Amino acid sequence: MRTAPADAPVGRREKRLTLAVVCSALFLALLDSTVISLALPTLQRDLHTNVAGLQWIVDGYILLYAALLLTGGTLGDRFGRRQLFTVGMSLFVVGSLICAAAGTVAVLATGRAVQGIGAAAITPQTLAILAQVFPEGPERVRAFGTWSAVSGLALLLGPVAGGAFAQYFGWPSIFLLNIPIGLVALAAARRLPSATAVKKHRPLDPVGQFLAIVWLAALTYGLVEGPKSGWRDASVTGVLAVSIVALVALLWVQHRSSHPMLRLDFFRSRTFSGSASVTFLVAFGLNAGFLLLSLLLQLLGGAEPSQAGLRMLPAMAAIVVAAASAGRISERYGPRLPVVAGTALAGLALVLLSVVAVDRPYALWWPLLALMGLGVGMVMSPNNALLVSSAPLDAAGQAASVGGAAQQVGALLGVASLGAVLTGTAPGEASSSPVEAAPHSVLAAGIEHGLLISGMGYLAASALAISLMRKKVQRP
Repeated sequence: MRTAPADAPVGRREKRLTLAVVCSALFLALLDSTVISLALPTLQRDLHTNVAGLQWIVDGYILLYAALLLTGGTLGDRFGRRQLFTVGMSLFVVGSLICAAAGTVAVLATGRAVQGIGAAAITPQTLAILAQVFPEGPERVRAFGTWSAVSGLALLLGPVAGGAFAQYFGWPSIFLLNIPIGLVALAAARRLPSATAVKKHRPLDPVGQFLAIVWLAALTYGLVEGPKSGWRDASVTGVLAVSIVALVALLWVQHRSSHPMLRLDFFRSRTFSGSASVTFLVAFGLNAGFLLLSLLLQLLGGAEPSQAGLRMLPAMAAIVVAAASAGRISERYGPRLPVVAGTALAGLALVLLSVVAVDRPYALWWPLLALMGLGVGMVMSPNNALLVSSAPLDAAGQAASVGGAAQQVGALLGVASLGAVLTGTAPGEASSSPVEAAPHSVLAAGIEHGLLISGMGYLAASALAISLMRKKVQRP
């Protein structure tokens, strides 16, 4: 494969094109992790599915995204980042077509899985491409700032856009929107600088990748199907046992491998371990909380999807405001303060929501959404900075990939655990029937318990941040 040297000059026009292309692709990949949050009641009604079906629609995407994210970066290093970016974008467009044409939960979940594979190939290449095209200094800082802004915007707009499209144009329009943007990004990717293909010979870790997929798939299946089939069902206990064995084997293989997919030595740093744990718990609470609030606003509150999106705006606006000020707070007082304070605020807000939101008018509890958003917005940037700065300098990219994987695994397990919370831990009749068919009291109690668990996750993250993160980080 012919490549340009890493220091090949890149013109201003190519730089702008590169930034536009990678940010468009990143926007789609992150948008689709949250875009169906407020469309779930509509999907449930149109596809006549149950809690488990809704979980597979969400987790079909996140499962493959989380499992393949670390390998996506390695493949880009080995075969060329531009090439893998193109493959990932192609898969994402194909998966969107499958989703838009789906008439059953199985087909929709399959399309979401294909999308997830594409997103796992796309996401690691975006920062790597920018790092190669933009030299160190103000240009790179501005490019990375744009990348971060697009990431936040995608996560925030996802629920609002998904709810509005589902209500006015039907839920397939959510996925049809990806196709023209994806095709334009594919066409423009041909013109990306050739310097985006480097390090062809970085070894792969196929055994580790296989074990990671087995672990996450088995654990997700057990958590999703347990409430439906019963926790003592042989198939459920069997796959949960497989997940435990696969996790132990994965850790053993990564410990002994000379080129591990997941570098366990990172976790010798208390700060890295604390930051990774915070990332996991924040994603767990945020994704579970958003889906629970969607069900609360629509199934219990009677709001249309677009109305539910507007009612989530206090949280989203607060995230933007807090994220803008988190950097300044971190510079003045250190990153640990906003991480501890942010997780504590978000946890407190969710715990209070579990007490006051169900069966009370929205006007009485919307300020708690703003409080939750303030907490979430304070955490993200300082925590990511702690995560990367606590790893060796030459492994910052791998550390960032571990953080991304922790985020996606947290989101995956947060959604997967909702079935047990919403329907009870016993084999539930409500779990095998549509969500809206569940008795009001059962659904209300499930949402209360789910919000409480999400809040406790944030409070646990705050405690971990206090105990594990040093005030000053010295790079190893």
